[in-house]
Amino acid sequence: MTVPLITGTWIDIMHVCPRDGVYWNRKTIAYTEEEWMTLVRHLKRDLGIELLMLQNVAKDGIALYPSKVMKDRFPTGCEDPVGAIFKACSVEGVQLYPGIGYLPMTFGEGFGPTSEESLDWYKRVSEEMLERYGEEPSFAGWYTAAELHIQDGLWSMEQVHYNAKLGQFWAELTPGKPRITSPYWRSELTLNDNLVRGIAECGMDIIAYQDGIGFTTKFRPQDPAQNDRVFEIFRRAHDQTSVALWANTELFRFENDIHFQPLLPGPFDRIRTQMRAAAPHVDRIVAYTMPGIMTSQQVCPDLGVPETERLYWAYQGYRESVRG
Repeated sequence: MTVPLITGTWIDIMHVCPRDGVYWNRKTIAYTEEEWMTLVRHLKRDLGIELLMLQNVAKDGIALYPSKVMKDRFPTGCEDPVGAIFKACSVEGVQLYPGIGYLPMTFGEGFGPTSEESLDWYKRVSEEMLERYGEEPSFAGWYTAAELHIQDGLWSMEQVHYNAKLGQFWAELTPGKPRITSPYWRSELTLNDNLVRGIAECGMDIIAYQDGIGFTTKFRPQDPAQNDRVFEIFRRAHDQTSVALWANTELFRFENDIHFQPLLPGPFDRIRTQMRAAAPHVDRIVAYTMPGIMTSQQVCPDLGVPETERLYWAYQGYRESVRG
């Protein structure tokens, strides 16, 4: 059981799906080093964040930092935003887990390619990450930006085995540094041998399951209290392995209440229920995503929408009540 508070979050320079991140990526892509420092400081000091997962350091095979592996890069507000985030995290004592990103593909395909070519690309970019940023105290481990999925209670074992190859490479590249993945699940979830096997064989030290509640709309209503049942099942499965169990609390809702529109802050009452329902079963609660969804616009102007500020203050009041 963990305290129902968020202690980790994802952070974006440019989200792999630009539609999702419209209301924060318009700012973060242009952030200066000073603005990255301000955001990380805000997350740590004002929101209690201990660790960050950097969503991706590349999009469609195009770099978000000065890369020798990738010939093309996106224009950004500072020379090296990845380095700026690492440095800010080192200053603030925040752990950072970089996610590599994707080769050119359609993001809607989900996990991404499972070819040897793509695995080689992941390895070369990972080696470059270690070469460029490995001396930063904040470099805590790795995050798999590509998402595994569980459909009708079953893992795709092709994805699991591909992920295991990458996880083994990371284990050899940086012994002792944790590896994190954040799968999504769809339809009914049950405790079964495939579920346990996928957890044990996916090559990760930590699995932070997306709770799926952000996908609630009037056409697909979901009860946030379902997290109690869902994470109880995951807990029973994880107890048969050595893999840590985290809850990825979805803080968002879809604009216009329609799937696959830009993401906006979700209602706080729903989010509070999500956290409280998951907390008895998990080792840590992390969230997708605080920057632009639950940050203060007084501190980070125009990062998000007006509701972002209101959600920030609602969560601040809740934090005070939980901490006593």
